[in-house]
Amino acid sequence: MTLLTVPFGGSSGKMVDPMKASTQETRLPFRRGSVEYSLGTEADHEAVYQTLLHVFHGPDRETFLGALADPAYRPDHRLLVKVDGRVASHVHLTEREIRYGDVAIPINGVVWSCTLPEYRGLGFAQNLMRLADERARATGAVVQALTTSMPRFYRALGWGVCGRQTFSQILSRNLPQAADGVAEAKGASWHVRPWRQVELGDLMDLYEANYRATTGAVVRSEDYWRWLIGRRYAHVIWVACLGEAVHGYAFVKDHKILEIAADPARPQALKALLGRVRAEALERAYPEVTISAPLGHPALDVCRAGAGRVYDRGAVDGSVSMYHVPDVGRFLKAILPELGRRARESGPGGPLELGLTVDEHRWLIHADGKNSRVEPDKLSRRHLTLSSATFVRLAMGHVDVDEAAGEDGFTASTATALDSARVLFSVQPLWRSPLDSATA
Repeated sequence: MTLLTVPFGGSSGKMVDPMKASTQETRLPFRRGSVEYSLGTEADHEAVYQTLLHVFHGPDRETFLGALADPAYRPDHRLLVKVDGRVASHVHLTEREIRYGDVAIPINGVVWSCTLPEYRGLGFAQNLMRLADERARATGAVVQALTTSMPRFYRALGWGVCGRQTFSQILSRNLPQAADGVAEAKGASWHVRPWRQVELGDLMDLYEANYRATTGAVVRSEDYWRWLIGRRYAHVIWVACLGEAVHGYAFVKDHKILEIAADPARPQALKALLGRVRAEALERAYPEVTISAPLGHPALDVCRAGAGRVYDRGAVDGSVSMYHVPDVGRFLKAILPELGRRARESGPGGPLELGLTVDEHRWLIHADGKNSRVEPDKLSRRHLTLSSATFVRLAMGHVDVDEAAGEDGFTASTATALDSARVLFSVQPLWRSPLDSATA
């Protein structure tokens, strides 16, 4: 199928029917007709839902309608291919911000990408992903993320496997004992109970204290928090209190802790939460508890101390996380304050300079604190050449420079170029909470 550029100036862009040029060897859909690429509208919701049901046998209607209540959602976040008015292919682009060191960068989550079986093999999905790139450039998203069981399809479009699922598993009886009623300060003792709506601000503050420095963690507004809690991914939200003050929380679903946070100055809060989860797990006859958290989180240390296992997996249930940068120059400008900070904290020696050639496009990074800048179409004596897939894996901190050097298309002009890249693109505990992963 010949790839055509589809305008986004109006509500839709029409194309010449690509199926009319198909040969006899090309598998055609059962029904042929005019093909239209368009942005979604409110009028498309029911048709989109029916397409998702046909392909995925889900979600249920309540879940689908709940997604429409996302405070950042707009119908035109959906890209559609219609054949004779029927939604034949679909992708939904969520809009979020994630942490990248000390900065927050806008991201598109790519979800519910699908094509009806009778229209597969015609390039619809590939075209939608290319249009998703154009959409990201138009809306300002500097990176995209998705979870898929078909990484080969996305690698061909410049995506790189990036991000791991880190979690621990521990026998329920090996978790700390409940700390309810344990006195810690004069007139106050620890107790764990379900959260109250008036404590939302406490949850928000604890989330920031625990995950602000975690690359990939979603930046949550108050509206987003309310919507997220309303989705009811957890059957209970426990809070650990000293007197009436909240010092920790845990989102729990059956035998899984989806997210846990505690005041770093009050380590007993974490043990109190885990003790309450232990009691509930034993009461419900769950022999094991799973805790999702980034590497370095104190909850994982507690699990190790209790003979638990910590996993850092690239694939879970056959699916991997992938990232993509639609516009390398815009991405570098977005993360420039963080690159400047890394260069400054690497020690004396002046500004760091590194050139990049990514898929034949060039940029020169000057990492020099407040004077940092990115210059297009320039290189220096210190430069790297790499593919877009390798670039996103390196830039997001999924791989170190030495591992990236073993990938196809990677070359370094000098050893000092590798040294600069080690400082600017250090390995990070790239992680996203299961609560946010469920909502992309």
